[in-house]
Formats: sequence, structure tokens, C-alpha cells
Amino acid sequence: MVLRSVGFLFSIVVACSGSIDIEKYLKTCNRNSPDVNDCLVDAIQNGITAMAGGIKDIGVPPVDPYHQKEQKIEYKNNQIQAKMVTKDILVLGLKESTVRDARLRVDDDSFHLEVDMFSPAVSLSGRYEGSGSYNDLNVVAHGTFVTNMTDLVYTWKLDGKPETINNEVYMKIKSFYMRPDVSNMQVYLTNESPETKELTALGVKIVNENWRLLYKELLPIVQANWDKIGVRVANKIFLKTPFNRLFPNTS
Repeated sequence: MVLRSVGFLFSIVVACSGSIDIEKYLKTCNRNSPDVNDCLVDAIQNGITAMAGGIKDIGVPPVDPYHQKEQKIEYKNNQIQAKMVTKDILVLGLKESTVRDARLRVDDDSFHLEVDMFSPAVSLSGRYEGSGSYNDLNVVAHGTFVTNMTDLVYTWKLDGKPETINNEVYMKIKSFYMRPDVSNMQVYLTNESPETKELTALGVKIVNENWRLLYKELLPIVQANWDKIGVRVANKIFLKTPFNRLFPNTS
């Protein structure tokens, strides 16, 4: 749940670039220009700013705060099992992100884009329902949560293949990869189940003292979700807007 929040930022820029009139919201870049990477840095940075309050013209809601209706996660490791459903999630801090670099590679049969990002702070909050077990010990809890992360460094990697639709060439995204590094993460949890309040308080203490280990354990699970979400969101744009409009090839 925590890790996937960074993936929302990817949706911001992709959604912005896929508007009916993309030049209104996003700077376009000549894909064969020697300065295309510098152009992409400015274009994506401007896209993040444009999307902060949402864009009604293309039906995109505000992204800071970003609202997620529901999210589920399941974790198993030997004797430890846990399930959690989070609802009414708010993500804050995405509009302060900085695009550090971008690299585009395009040829006749492939597309590859990398974008280096930095987010100084991202905060998530909402409600949760969860259950967990360790050997014969079972815990059921529900309440509110807040997760604060600082100094997130990550790179988006998108790969695609051209596809012709009605005599127009589009780019179909096949994969999306991201692995954020986080400087610090702290979790705050309330529990409205009196029987397990002490156990959840102990669990939160252990998580905050060992968050790096938990983060590493959860990465493969969340990265699989990121790939599905990133590919789905990107293709809503790349398969709707001809490639030459997204990345013109002018002399």
C-alpha cells in the first residue's frame, strides 16, 4: 500500500500528455532533436505542475491530494501472514516532485523512456481493516493510518512497440518498471478494536524500527502491481494519441 503511492505520480504525467490538445498542457519534444532529453525534463516537470489541481477539460481530478478509493495487500512469510484493505486514501506531496533527468530511445520497432524523479516528502492517510497471524497468535484491527516517507529517489522505465490502428501509428506500452529508494518511513496507526490495541501498538513500533527490511520484503509484490497499473494507464494515452503527436519528428 505504501510503496504503490509513488506510482500515482506516473499517472499524473501520462494523463497530462494524453489530452485532446496536448500542447495546451504539455510541451512536446522532437524525438530526433539532440536536446530531446532536456526538453522532456521540462515537459514532464510542467506536466506535474499542470496536474496539481486537476484539469477539467480532460476529466482528470486533482492529484495533490490524490484520492484512491480502495487498495488491498496480502503478505506471507513463513509463519507470518497479513491482509489489509485500505480505503479513502489521500496522497499528499506529489506536486513537489522534481524531474532530474530523462532519456528517450526510439527506433522503427521499439520505444524506451527513462525518467529520474525525486520527491522530498510523500504522505498517505486513510482508513484500514486488517488481520494477521504469527503461529497461533491472531490479530484483527481497524482504524486510521498515516504513513510519511521522505527523500524518495526513483526512475520510471517504460518500454513499448509501435502498433498501427486505422493507418495511424501508435505506441503500445508493454512494461513499466520502478523501484524507489526511500530515506525514511514512519507509520502511525490507530486501532478501534480494544482487544488488540496493545498488539498493534507493538507491531507499529517494530515496523518503524525495522521499516527497511519490510520495505525490501514488499517491493516485489508492489512492483508487480505497478507494472499492471503503469501499462494500463499509459496505454489509455499512447493508444489514443498518435505517436507523432506525442513525440513529433520535425526537421
